[in-house]
Amino acid sequence: MKTKVTIARALKEKNRVAGRLAKARDLVNKENSKDKKVPRGINVSETYALAKVLRDRLIAIKSAIAEANEPIVSKIIELDEIKSEIAYLNGLNVKEGKFIETNYGSRIELEIDVIISKQEVLDAVAALQARADQLQDELDEFNASTRIEIELDD
Repeated sequence: MKTKVTIARALKEKNRVAGRLAKARDLVNKENSKDKKVPRGINVSETYALAKVLRDRLIAIKSAIAEANEPIVSKIIELDEIKSEIAYLNGLNVKEGKFIETNYGSRIELEIDVIISKQEVLDAVAALQARADQLQDELDEFNASTRIEIELDD
């Protein structure tokens, strides 16, 4: 039976169903092919049938969430891209200055220059994080106030 819930609750249900599906598939994978003399710990056919039911529930929940998110999809995409840029910037090589390296017994003095400084990276990450926080607050508010119908376990 379908129940009307917030998107926030639907997201929790989606994660719960996805976890149950992964567990069922893992059990089928582990128990499907065994030596005839070794007993199986589960009924593989029943567990596989359950996995199909869980897969269909997951599709329905994800579809309902996706349809409800249509008004804010651009914010979801922007948040995802901001998080990617933050990860990129945090991994950007900003090493600069004078260094001495040893290569096959020879000492080489290097003077490393950067175009984007460490401070510029820190400032950019701070600005991006502030925007990400703002978007996340907006998404959280939308998820808490928007209701959709999904099937829940009893």
